[in-house]
Amino acid sequence: MAIFAKNKREGYDMRVCLVTTAFPRWPGDGDGAFVGELARALTRHGIRVRVVAAHSPGLPVYGKIGDIEIVRPRYWWPERLEMLRREVGGLPVVWRKYPLARVQILSFFLMHAFVTARYAQSCDVVHAQWTLSAGAACLGRWVHRCPVLVTVYGSDILQVPRHPIGAWLTWLVLSCCDRITAVSHALQKRVVQLGVSPERVLVVPIGVDVTKFLPADDVHRENLILFVGSLIERKGVRYLLEAMPQILSVFPEYRLVIAGDGPEIISLKQRAVELGISRQVDFVGFQSQDNVRVLMQRARVVVLPSLEEGMGAVLVEAMACGTPVVASRVDGIQDVVTEEVGVLVSPANPMELAEGIRTVLFDPIRWREYSYNARLRAVKYYNWDIIVQRFIQIYQSLVG
Repeated sequence: MAIFAKNKREGYDMRVCLVTTAFPRWPGDGDGAFVGELARALTRHGIRVRVVAAHSPGLPVYGKIGDIEIVRPRYWWPERLEMLRREVGGLPVVWRKYPLARVQILSFFLMHAFVTARYAQSCDVVHAQWTLSAGAACLGRWVHRCPVLVTVYGSDILQVPRHPIGAWLTWLVLSCCDRITAVSHALQKRVVQLGVSPERVLVVPIGVDVTKFLPADDVHRENLILFVGSLIERKGVRYLLEAMPQILSVFPEYRLVIAGDGPEIISLKQRAVELGISRQVDFVGFQSQDNVRVLMQRARVVVLPSLEEGMGAVLVEAMACGTPVVASRVDGIQDVVTEEVGVLVSPANPMELAEGIRTVLFDPIRWREYSYNARLRAVKYYNWDIIVQRFIQIYQSLVG
């Protein structure tokens, strides 16, 4: 296996080990897509990147996507029984659904820590994604001796600390890290509430590739309302379904497209039948990033009715496509959605959600203003090339 050189030949000024539980399994895969985009953005800026990621059955232990080295250590035998990446909703979903997953967490964590300790030795910084990977990175620091930065995204701060033991473990891991970035001000506040010093927590949002997520011509727009995400309870998709009869009473020509998969899919399909809207709702399943982009370019509005949300990366992708958004007024979503780009509504409120969607769809002139401002905001604040420069500054401060 290739080992990073200790000098700066080939133009690389810094070597970063990304440690993560979610990472694309192949080019274009949507699993951990934003971590994959971060890795690609870093390589575009001359940073040499190695990734330690969670293994999934059938994947090689070592491989490359472009210039990015990826190590995926196995953590259970036989391989086909590995559970932790079985559901697209992430670790909180498999933890609740599969008893075996609760047993596998420990072996996964220890393998994650061992491999990080080994392969981060030739790096300058370890950048962990989510607190579980941060714990593994900190455990292995006596070997790799690198500073550890952790980025928190949502479930690791919004859900795990609800239990006293989870809160203590989260505080312990964050306290061991040299620096913390949160993807929204809401998450930053939650981290500080756990007892972490405010000056150690910076806000750096998830970015978007504005050269890939682009607006389509108006003639390509269709009468589509789009949801993209995991079909889990906290995404609030059932409230979107319950809002659809009111929307269809005004806009009968529209359809709802639900792109995603998860444990709620059967109950959501049944709810669509009960509401009498099953013919106007398309469940298209888990989609590649390319397909998601096309759907966003075709849609008139993207809706994220979450009950909680660290940031809502799908909103930034929609905005980059010039697609107005309607989302719940919760957590990090409030950083992303302003009144110039869409509408915020109360969570778990189908009537208010329907009214917000109707507001976006009703006035063509307002729709164009939303569309223009959404693209402008995505390019100005969420362009990966801007976001990655902030990370590079943090890396430099840690190794300086």
